[in-house]
Amino acid sequence: MAQFWTPERLRNAKPADLPAADPAKVREPGPAVAAGPTGRVQPQKAPPAARGESGGGSGPGFGATAAPWYGSTTSPPATTSGRVFFTNSSGVGYSCSGSTVNSDGKNLVFTAGHCVNPGNGGQWHSNWVFIPRYNNGNAPYGVWSARQLWSWTSWTQSGNRAYDFGAAVLNTNGSGQRVVNVVGGQGIEWNYPLVQFIYQFGYPVNTPFNGGSLQYCTGNTFNDGGFVGINCNMTEGASGGPWLDEFGGTYGYLDSVNSWVFWNANGVRYKWNGPYFGNEVRDLYNTIKNL
Repeated sequence: MAQFWTPERLRNAKPADLPAADPAKVREPGPAVAAGPTGRVQPQKAPPAARGESGGGSGPGFGATAAPWYGSTTSPPATTSGRVFFTNSSGVGYSCSGSTVNSDGKNLVFTAGHCVNPGNGGQWHSNWVFIPRYNNGNAPYGVWSARQLWSWTSWTQSGNRAYDFGAAVLNTNGSGQRVVNVVGGQGIEWNYPLVQFIYQFGYPVNTPFNGGSLQYCTGNTFNDGGFVGINCNMTEGASGGPWLDEFGGTYGYLDSVNSWVFWNANGVRYKWNGPYFGNEVRDLYNTIKNL
């Protein structure tokens, strides 16, 4: 699969995002907020080779206007975040965002549900790869192919946006290494309060972005009709990017993912929603953590 993604195919991949978010059309009943006890999985630190201090910008640009990630380019979250590429049932190439998550198997990437399956009974995506620390066409940590894709049937069969989260179990690389042991892995949590201060990451593709670099926003999430909302102007292509709670500059806890974006009458993207991470995420994680 890595050979499939030539530089031309990477450049031509379309951002895979849900249709325009009309509040009257996206309020499917979601899972109950905090329906069970809270739970967490601790992050996995990256090896020394992926913890350098090179790179980095001029400093943080907090708020709803996305900015290039200013931290080290060789440590998390730069190494744990990446672009996802896949083809749909018609063979058209698309891209999303995603993040490694620590597990016993050390090979998980979490993303949006529509980045692994189109929903509503559609076929699973093919030629699925994750490129950590994607940078303007470069893959400094390699191209990692998926051997399994996962999501809840409430997404794959019904397209319920409350379940728009998914995961990939990656193959080892050519040296037999597992991705989390190479680039690190973020933690994950479920049944935590809906309102959190989070760092939101992704690879937006549409103007004014070009998909070449990791972008981020910060802010307090809010209850948006049972979904998690955050104000941010990232555009399509950021779908599946991680929302990290208790983020300390390198690691945090995956608390949701970019699911769909809202825009105003002028086409300006201003807000994202994500699914609440409750018992359903816990059960998905526990099902695949040892694969």
